Amino acid sequence: MTSPTAAPRRAVFRALIGGYEQLREEDVARDSDLPFICFTDDPTLTSTTWQVELVEARFPRDATRSARALKILGHPLLDDYDETLWVDNTVALLEPPDGLFDEWLAEGDVAAPLHSHRSSVLAEAEAVLDAGLDDYSRVYEQLTHYLTADAEVLDENPHWTGMLARRRTPASLAAMTGWWEDVLRYSRRDQVSFLPAMRRHGVRLSSVPIEAHGSRWHEWPCAEGRDRSRSGSGLREVLRPPAARIGVLEQALDEATRTLAVSVTHREEIIAQHDVTITSLHESLAEANQRAHDTQVELDTVRHQRNLTARELNEARRRIRRLKQQAKGRPSRSERVWRRLRRRVRRRG
Repeated sequence: MTSPTAAPRRAVFRALIGGYEQLREEDVARDSDLPFICFTDDPTLTSTTWQVELVEARFPRDATRSARALKILGHPLLDDYDETLWVDNTVALLEPPDGLFDEWLAEGDVAAPLHSHRSSVLAEAEAVLDAGLDDYSRVYEQLTHYLTADAEVLDENPHWTGMLARRRTPASLAAMTGWWEDVLRYSRRDQVSFLPAMRRHGVRLSSVPIEAHGSRWHEWPCAEGRDRSRSGSGLREVLRPPAARIGVLEQALDEATRTLAVSVTHREEIIAQHDVTITSLHESLAEANQRAHDTQVELDTVRHQRNLTARELNEARRRIRRLKQQAKGRPSRSERVWRRLRRRVRRRG
């Protein structure tokens, strides 16, 4: 730990495990004196803005939790720093992070943005289930245990952990360990367990009220070279009835047999037709994905504005109630004037 007068030692870091996507360069690193460190299991990875550090995946068959371990627990190389900022590979910083550290950690030892389009921890868990991002039984067991230990936390606004600032203190280290244990025991989607773990360990948490998709500090998402065939947990495929999967395989086999039966003279023509169809489908899918993304951004923005309006309305109601209570215990101005006049009349009489 540094002395109270010394400037804190700071670093920015991220992790890229399993080759899921390409490392995105961070342009603001060129304008900052802070180290930008990327932990990776890819020995060929190089960067012009990141200090690349080669590590072994903690779980060779679970790249997600291997990256989560670095995100939550850090790495021995980070032990020399008093304050660190985690940024997902899909987050683009718009300004050097020195001011972000000062602002976010002014009144807390751990800081993360409030989730701008989830109203509760329970809603975040439901979103994980709806998207098939993790095992149903793990998530249900997790919610059951939270209900038993701290039911109110499920109604609290969750946090978006694409950006996470922390100060190295005994309390924050204990909270990170507890958070990591929840990610191991329950859902690997760390936003479900972040707030329960922070509350459980009593860490000084700063909840930053910014929009997840963009702020003065960042823009998100900005993924590059993502291999979408490797996303998700594969849970829905596993849960499909075996008979249905057999039917799909039989259908694929029939199509392959028919394709092989086509004469050689027509093969190139058929392949060309398929290429045209596939290209058209990819273009249609890209347009649909873009429309869905734009719609989601608009919906998230509306939800964010709704939440802000609701908070302002609740604050206004509380102020009105306080004013009414104050008014009940104090005489009106006209009554005070009449009382003074009556006292003067009695003195003169």
